[in-house]
Parts: sequence; C-alpha cells; structure tokens
Amino acid sequence: MIVRPPAKDLCVGVGGDIAAQIVGPVVENACLFAQSEVHLEAERKGKEVCLVIEDDGPGVTEEEKDKIFEPGIRGTAARDRPEGSRGAGLGLSLARRLARAASGDVELESSKAGAKFVIRLPGG
Repeated sequence: MIVRPPAKDLCVGVGGDIAAQIVGPVVENACLFAQSEVHLEAERKGKEVCLVIEDDGPGVTEEEKDKIFEPGIRGTAARDRPEGSRGAGLGLSLARRLARAASGDVELESSKAGAKFVIRLPGG
C-alpha cells in the first residue's frame, strides 16, 4: 500500500468508530482486488476531508458503477473470486449509508486502471 500523507494533520467530524466503518470496507476491497498496488491519500477540500483510495485491480464496469452500492450486490470482480473469499456485498452499501448520514459520501470515480473511490466526510 502506498500512502501519501497530507501536508498537515486532518480531522474528520465523525467519531473514530464511524470513520473506520466507512473507510474500512473501501480500503479492504482495494487490497483484496489490487494486483500490486493500493494508493491512499487524504486532503482537505473546503469544509470536507476527502480520502482517495485507488487500486490497480480489475476495476468496476460502467454498468455496475451504481449497483455496487446496493445491499447484497457484488461486482463482477467479486463474483469471479473463489467461493471462500467472497463477501456478502454489504461493505460498500454500509460505508455509503454511514457517510451520507454524516453529511458525506462514498463515490466511485473513473480511473485509467483499477478502481478509484473517493470518501468525503465533514471536516472536524
């Protein structure tokens, strides 16, 4: 994993346990699907803290872009994994729901290779 630390310390406006439940599934998926690298960076944009998680794995198809945030839905890359290593398709759904409840969001952005997720949370 390649972590690019922010220029100065950042603080999010949600509790640490909630932040972990939002960020955890996204980072876990990136590590699970990456072929060799996961990039993680954080920066403050206005009143928000943005975390960018990017991997060099198979990515998400255009058709799956919105569906992967629905409970119980797994993308093609997840369905193609061996039976014992597949999740229930709840991580991204829960992460997005929690982020939105905190006035933030979890979004999938276009990437040249792999997947690129952006987590936006209110700054603290």
